[in-house]
Amino acid sequence: MNPQQTEHDEDQRSLAEAITSFAQRRDHAATDPWPELAAMGLPGLLVPEAPGGLGLDGGSMHAVMQSLGRNRLTTPFAVSAVLCTRLLLELADAGQQARWLPALASGEHVLAFAHGEPNGEHLPRHLSTRARHDRGDWILNGRKTVVPHGGESTAWLVSARVASNETAIFWVDAAATGLRVERYSCIDGSTGADLWFDELRLPTDASIGSPGMNVTTAIAAATDAATAGLCAESAGLQSTLFDMTLDYVKTRRQFGVAVGSFQAIQHRMAEMLVAVEQSKSLSWLAARGLNDDAATRTRSVAAAKVRCTESGRFIGLQSIHLHGGMGMTDELPVGRCVKRLLAIAHSWGDARHHLGRLVDLMRTAPTTTAPAPGSHSLPLATVA
Repeated sequence: MNPQQTEHDEDQRSLAEAITSFAQRRDHAATDPWPELAAMGLPGLLVPEAPGGLGLDGGSMHAVMQSLGRNRLTTPFAVSAVLCTRLLLELADAGQQARWLPALASGEHVLAFAHGEPNGEHLPRHLSTRARHDRGDWILNGRKTVVPHGGESTAWLVSARVASNETAIFWVDAAATGLRVERYSCIDGSTGADLWFDELRLPTDASIGSPGMNVTTAIAAATDAATAGLCAESAGLQSTLFDMTLDYVKTRRQFGVAVGSFQAIQHRMAEMLVAVEQSKSLSWLAARGLNDDAATRTRSVAAAKVRCTESGRFIGLQSIHLHGGMGMTDELPVGRCVKRLLAIAHSWGDARHHLGRLVDLMRTAPTTTAPAPGSHSLPLATVA
C-alpha cells in the first residue's frame, strides 16, 4: 500500500458502496447476510488471486469493515476472511493452501479461530488443549470457549500444545468424531461456540504447517489483523450512531424548539464527532500498517483498539441518553449498535489488554523519536 495514502482509493470506495447498496436493498430483520456477501466475493478479499481470491490489502479490508459497521451488518468477515485467511497464508504448506483457500475464498467454508480457553485469557500463555501423535494421526483433547462466530462456522482452526510444548494449529471439521459443539447466541446477534475435544482423531495433514513454525508470531499477526478490522467496523458503527443522533436532535422538539438548538446538546454532538474522527483515523492507521514490523504493527493496532473502545463507549452512552428512554429498546437501531460495539470492545483483547501491550513496548523502547516523514509509526503519547 502506498505509505502516503491517507484515505480510501477509488476501488476501495467502490467496495464500500457495493456493501451499502446491498444493505439498502435488504431487510435488516431478514436472514443472515453472509451468503449474499459471500456471493460478492468478500470471503476471498485477502486470498491471493491464484486460489480464487481477490488478492487485496489492508486498506480494502478497512473499507469493507467500516462499511459493514456503517450499515449494521454483523458477519464473520473479520474472523474467517481476515484472521483465519492470514493464518493459512502464513502457516499452511502449498498443498494445504491449494486444498483449503479456494473453499474459503468461495464461501464454501466459514472458519473461526478456536484459541480462547476457560482460564479467560485473551491469548493464553499456557494452552491446556493438547495434541499427541498416535499411529500416524493426531489425537486432540481439551476445550475451547467463547469462540467468536464459532457457531456459524463449518470448520475451526484450533490451537493446541504438542509433546515438544510448542504451539500447533489444527484444521477441525464440524463433522469430526470426538468433537462436541455448544452453540449460543451472543449479545450482538452473532453465534458463539464452546468446543470440547475428547480423543478427537485427526489426520496428519490436519496440522497446519509444522508445530512451532513461527506459530506464535503468526497468531499475533493474524489477531492484530482481525483487531484492525474490528476497529474499522467500530468506527463505522460510531458514524452511524452519530448520524442517527444528529438527525434525532434536529427533529425532537422541546419548549417549542428543536433540542439540537440547545448549546449543551451542540457541545455533546461536537464531542461525539471528534471521537468518531479519532476512531476513523486510528483504525485506518492500524489497517494500513499490518505488514509493518511487529513493534510498529502492535503499537498502531493497540492504540486503535484502545481509542475505538473508549470512543465506542462514549458515543453509545451519548446516543442512548440523547434519544431518551427509547434509546434502550431493541426496536430502535441505537440499542443494537451499542450491543455490537460492546462485543467488539471485548473481542481479541479489551482496552486493558491492549494498554498492556503499549506499556510493554514502552518498557522495551523507553525513548521514542519523531517518526520519519511517511512513516506509519504512532507516537505512544497519542493514546494518553
